[in-house]
Amino acid sequence: MNKGYKLLSFFLALLLGWSSIGWIDPLADKIREGNQLYLDGNYDGALDEYVNAQIDSPKIPQLDFNIADVQYKRGKYSEAAQLFEKVIKSDASVMKAKSSFNMGNTMYRQGKMKEALECYKKTVDCINETISTAEELDALKNDAKYNYEFVDKKMKEQQQKQQNQDQKDKQQKEDQDKKDKQSGENKGEDKEKQKPQQDKQPPAPENKQEKNENEKDKNHGQSDKDKQKDQPQEQQQQRPQEMKQMSKEEAERLLDALNQSEKEARAMVRDTQHSQHKSVEKDW
Repeated sequence: MNKGYKLLSFFLALLLGWSSIGWIDPLADKIREGNQLYLDGNYDGALDEYVNAQIDSPKIPQLDFNIADVQYKRGKYSEAAQLFEKVIKSDASVMKAKSSFNMGNTMYRQGKMKEALECYKKTVDCINETISTAEELDALKNDAKYNYEFVDKKMKEQQQKQQNQDQKDKQQKEDQDKKDKQSGENKGEDKEKQKPQQDKQPPAPENKQEKNENEKDKNHGQSDKDKQKDQPQEQQQQRPQEMKQMSKEEAERLLDALNQSEKEARAMVRDTQHSQHKSVEKDW
């Protein structure tokens, strides 16, 4: 018999057991009607019958227990836990043991493994303290031990699973850190390798057009300087060349002109001397 079936059969047995108690009408009728609705799976209807019965008899622990049982079936675990806790604080030892067991089931449903183990242990302690030798309590004691072992094993499995996950996460983090570190070192090496390559790169190609223009301007400037330097030499060379090309007739005419100019110059000198001599004679 698996755990789920044991828990379910336990709850049904509790409710059916209450229907055999000789309740005074109309309370007994409401309890029986609530039990039947519970068996039919109509938990909301069963809850209404139990609450109506509790209005007339508010201090009956069995009604708190039945209402808590219905709330458990409805998934209202917090409400169920509050009512089970109320019954556990009562003086009824048998009801206290049963409520402790159901409280353990409620804690398990809420994922509170440690609290569930405490409740199952408390169930066994309560039964051991009870004088009653009813077979119902012996079965409850066995169920409590079974549930304790089941939850304890489940809790250890979860702890081991969590430890494995933590170890896996830690290993992944270490691997990632190692990978990041290696990646950073590789990047540094790549940068160092790139430096010599950058130094060995050929210089950027010169602009041929600009270079040609600069050479052209340079040559042009040099040509101008050469022309200025050679200009006097060309002029000096031109003069003797012109004289070499003068014809004989032109040379004779030039010579006559020079003779004529010399004659006129001598005449002017004589006239001047004569004029001065005459002036003096006149003054005297």
